[in-house]
Order: sequence, then C-alpha cells, then structure tokens
Amino acid sequence: MTENYESYLFALEGAGPKLKEIILDKAAHDRTVTLSELCALTRAAYPEEV
Repeated sequence: MTENYESYLFALEGAGPKLKEIILDKAAHDRTVTLSELCALTRAAYPEEV
C-alpha cells in the first residue's frame, strides 16, 4: 500500500458524503494510487453498499 493510499484512507474516516466523494475523486486522479487501492478506498467509504 502506498503512502498516499494510507492518507486517503485516513481522510475517509468520519467523512461525510460530500467529502467522501471529493476524496475518492482526488484518489482516482492520483497516479500513485493503483486500481486495487482505489477499489479498497471505495469499499472503505461505502461498506454498507457492498
């Protein structure tokens, strides 16, 4: 896991719906975040929808 992934994961903790979308959008455009990391971030942001 990359350092940026860990930062995004930390930022998602306790974030509201709008902030989650902003964080995930930023992660999606971050070239250091892999697709599998982005999927993990999405699952962390929306665990109830999985």
